[in-house]
Amino acid sequence: MKREVCKFFSGSFAALAYVHAAYAVATDRGIINEPVFLGRRWGVGFMWTEAAVYSVISLALGYVGWISKPQEQLQKPATFAMDGQTKQPVGAGDQSQFVAR
Repeated sequence: MKREVCKFFSGSFAALAYVHAAYAVATDRGIINEPVFLGRRWGVGFMWTEAAVYSVISLALGYVGWISKPQEQLQKPATFAMDGQTKQPVGAGDQSQFVAR
């Protein structure tokens, strides 16, 4: 994976961890009810487990995205400028040519 993708997913998983932790705190204080999904009540402990798993994934992706060294850039061979009208390299020949830069 490219570094930028890892950075993006690191932030996404950090946000998921934060939301799950906030939801667990709100459920524990009685602000909201425990969620019921697939006929089962999902308690506060399960929410904290999800928050911990998402935090670990976020840290791992963050390490890959920010700490690791970038891959070596492939060096392209040097090319020289060509005159658009004569298709000759700029500066070639006896004539002096103006080149816009």
